[in-house]
Amino acid sequence: MKNRTNIFLLIVVALFTFSCENLTDLTNTKRVEGVSANISVTLNLGDAPTPQLLNVKMINYNENYELTTTMTPGEPITVDNIIPGIYTVTLTGEEYQDGFAYNYSGSVVNIDIIDRDKAIDVNVGASKSGALVFKEIYYCGSRTPSNGSYFRDQFYEIYNNSESTQNVRGLSIATINPLTATANLPIWEGEDADKYVYCITIWQVPDDRDYPVEPGESIIIAQMADNHQRDALNPSSPVNLLSAEFETYVNTTAIIQDNPAINMKMAFWPSPTPQWLTTVFGAAFVLFYPDGEIDPNSTTEVVSPQGLTTKNYRIPIDNIVDAVEAVNTPNHIQLKRMPVLLDAGAVTTDGTYNGKSLARKIKETLPDGRNIYFDTNNSSEDFELMESARIRRYGAKAPAWNTWK
Repeated sequence: MKNRTNIFLLIVVALFTFSCENLTDLTNTKRVEGVSANISVTLNLGDAPTPQLLNVKMINYNENYELTTTMTPGEPITVDNIIPGIYTVTLTGEEYQDGFAYNYSGSVVNIDIIDRDKAIDVNVGASKSGALVFKEIYYCGSRTPSNGSYFRDQFYEIYNNSESTQNVRGLSIATINPLTATANLPIWEGEDADKYVYCITIWQVPDDRDYPVEPGESIIIAQMADNHQRDALNPSSPVNLLSAEFETYVNTTAIIQDNPAINMKMAFWPSPTPQWLTTVFGAAFVLFYPDGEIDPNSTTEVVSPQGLTTKNYRIPIDNIVDAVEAVNTPNHIQLKRMPVLLDAGAVTTDGTYNGKSLARKIKETLPDGRNIYFDTNNSSEDFELMESARIRRYGAKAPAWNTWK
């Protein structure tokens, strides 16, 4: 019995010694020190007023870590206690003057903050809020009952977010180059290259008549304005688009028919495949009114970093009414294609063929029931991911001239 007791005591002493050594090791472990960043602002505002306040957001996507603060444009700030890593720094703001809303935005991406006093200067631009906004975007497609891929139920809802009637006659919707998010962006030539976006497709509302859209009304632009839930198409689709105002009709297959919706004009389409399929991985979309007739032969050729030559149509940034950048997954959000002046963030359906859509958030509901939606030119803040696509969500109305709704 004595021998067993001695053995037990030896084990206890050994464990105690081991534990103490480990505790000593832990106490000697070097503490991870926070770092800091000095943030300043360069303003490129044009005729817009200077904002009183800017919101600062610093996001480390790898660590799912975020810091927020505020600053005034002329007073640099120091942000302390930052976890070392790679950050996206975004500045946003809003001012009202003479009846217009001005949105301020700027960002820098992939900034390594690993030491103290990292100097970060952010270029901040300004733009007026457009009366028309993308209210809901559904591009990722859906699954069929047999788990097949279905993409013909894509749609884009445009909403009158203002106080006055808007005429969408000639309104154009385009996707910009490159088609999908990438770190290898083309280089645009010319001293004024930053005053344009370069698109690879344009569809346009016909200019044969006026198409008034009242405050609180929306129009639906469908790839195919059909009831996609019928048996011949995809009973698992989340949408029936027979009430859509417009469709990008091109009769390339037997399932495509000319529906009651008004046919959009294919204004610029250099691809040999005419049917509009915006990528299910997320494109960068712009709404704009052209200065005049869109000439499909007036193109700018651009060579990508991969050596591919594409034809592009230049759109002046001043003509753009609204813009949204969509990417495939949250891991692609830092791969900016869109100028931050138009969209300082990005949105995603986090996958393909899942039936999900992107819907703009409600800012306020007026006494008459009409919704005003956020439009800060930062889609990361303005939109939310919806589990199922839906047209005219939150009670948006169809225009009176849509007699087939």
